[in-house]
Amino acid sequence: MKKNIQFTIILIFFLGLISGCKKILEEKSDERLSVPTTLEDFQALLNQAGYMNTNFIAAGEASSDDYYLNEADFNALYYESEKRQYTWQPSYVTRPLSDVGDEWYQTYTPIYISNSVLKGLKDNHLIGPKADNIKGQALVFRAARYLDGVQIWSLAYNKQTANTDLGMVLRVDPDITTPSVRSSVQQTYDLIIKDLTEAIPLLPATQISVTLPSKDAAYGLLARTYLFMGDYEKALQNAEAALANTNVRVLDFNTLDPNADFPIPAVKQISQETIFWTPLYYASHLSQEVSKITPELYDLYDEKDLRKTIYFGRNSDNSYFFKGNHLGGPGLMSSLTPAELLLIVAECSARSGQLPKAANALNTLAVKRWKTGGFTSYVFSDNTVALRTILEERRRELAFRGLRWADIRRLNREGYNITLTRTVNGQTYLLPPNDLRYAIAIPETIIELSGIKQNPR
Repeated sequence: MKKNIQFTIILIFFLGLISGCKKILEEKSDERLSVPTTLEDFQALLNQAGYMNTNFIAAGEASSDDYYLNEADFNALYYESEKRQYTWQPSYVTRPLSDVGDEWYQTYTPIYISNSVLKGLKDNHLIGPKADNIKGQALVFRAARYLDGVQIWSLAYNKQTANTDLGMVLRVDPDITTPSVRSSVQQTYDLIIKDLTEAIPLLPATQISVTLPSKDAAYGLLARTYLFMGDYEKALQNAEAALANTNVRVLDFNTLDPNADFPIPAVKQISQETIFWTPLYYASHLSQEVSKITPELYDLYDEKDLRKTIYFGRNSDNSYFFKGNHLGGPGLMSSLTPAELLLIVAECSARSGQLPKAANALNTLAVKRWKTGGFTSYVFSDNTVALRTILEERRRELAFRGLRWADIRRLNREGYNITLTRTVNGQTYLLPPNDLRYAIAIPETIIELSGIKQNPR
């Protein structure tokens, strides 16, 4: 029965998304289709990691500056959209929906399931600790997807323009007949914060699996949200709350084999360092076979920094590829980890002048990443030096973790003037700071089906 319920939910959503046909909405429902009504039903929906946890957006990572393609590999890309995405074209940068579902579809499927669970709990008058846990999970799943999407399809949060900048289509009900309308960036962040804040008292400290969001996952995602917004005080508060609550710790890279094909075993990563498991959507131009590490990134690592051999391998042409996948095999992730939270504590502390606290957080991470006896603890006496050091460490630690694009956007908002450059087939492509293309084009098929506004160019 659970499989029938899961299939029915996804089928109804897919038909409503693709067709928009009045005929489908007017047809009488088939009574043979199972309808979720119990706590077990709703938990079963959220347990489907293939829908709820996977396929977080890779378009930002694919558009960022930690890798490059040689001309042969660029020309061999199967999808024209991937070539356009790589060169920051203003439109048609999304894989066709008819293939495996574009990233917009992959984002809104778990949002729909979350909304179905939340409505089902309410309609069936389900209460108690188990119901609270399920409700909290659904709220975090929904918030995580909106936070992911607003980094890709909207401009960076700017307090002066957030009320008018185009945000996400905010769906808080599973009714597929509701017209799609884009909210503002401010409204999008408001919903994310509301969902995560409401979820915290409902969730347990730990779950049976890191595929299900816990209290520390909600705190951690709030910290990530406020960091992206530039609210460093609240980012610090929530990162510290998550670290105080979590029972996972930073993995000691001295225990890993740098010669392994994938040096970070999934068992160690998931059991010791993952707070909330969120693998990225597959993008062929990010695959180990074709993506090459930029010298700028590779040169950031000291020879005694174990990440230089844990994260990277050498190609036959002396370029480097990324092998530090936190999944124990092929594939990238944006999963929340204590390492990310320590970096948020360090950055936000430095920004508020708390240099000893910033150094302590950074040292707690770095000592686990350097060769035993090779690391000299950071001591900061200057805010500018501290912040530069922390941001460099953030880039080293979180390489290929789906966060670099959001970091470039927020740092450019604050005047860092990062210009991205790529050269392909003799032509140079530039993405200047705060360019409108930092809000990646919404898939054109979605614009055609829904009539929502496309991002301005």
